Amino acid sequence: MADIKDRLKSVIDEDEKYEGVDDDLLQELEDEFAERKVVKVDSRPLPTYGAGPVFGAVAIGLTVLGIVFGHIGPFKGGVSSTFRIPYIVIGAILIIVGLFMWKSAIVDAGIDEYISSGKLATTGIYAYTRNPIYAAILFICTGALFISGNVYMYVLPILLWAFLTILLQKTEEPILLGRFGDEFARYMRRVNRVIPLKKA
Repeated sequence: MADIKDRLKSVIDEDEKYEGVDDDLLQELEDEFAERKVVKVDSRPLPTYGAGPVFGAVAIGLTVLGIVFGHIGPFKGGVSSTFRIPYIVIGAILIIVGLFMWKSAIVDAGIDEYISSGKLATTGIYAYTRNPIYAAILFICTGALFISGNVYMYVLPILLWAFLTILLQKTEEPILLGRFGDEFARYMRRVNRVIPLKKA
């Protein structure tokens, strides 16, 4: 019994010896983190689909309607036989570029991993366009319209680009700015929203 009392007294004495050390250590760590401006990383997954389903449905729907109505009724006169081959070549190139961007975003960059880990993708194709999947949809739809050959329908890619710009400004960009703050703001200044060309 005396042995237990001695051991208990020893533990209490040892504890009193270090009293206040935890508070000092905590203050020291807080000061160090404040100086380094350490930012807490939010590891929650990002929204999986974002504006994609809306933009995809609108872009594909308008493209199909543009191709169909471009060959019937009042718009039929927009089909040019003179430039048919160049239209097909340009359309094919746009579709190939769109498929390449799609593959680069989904397979090469592994965007699913970034989404599930809640991290911002800024390398690979994401170093050239912030939205390569949406850009891919836009390029593929534009390519299909070029192949259809109706010049009246070439206004559709401009309308789709404007719609995508407004959609992203109102939905995904505020979420990402709220989530990543200055990191996303710097990324926005460095990389275009859709067009896969580096800013000067």
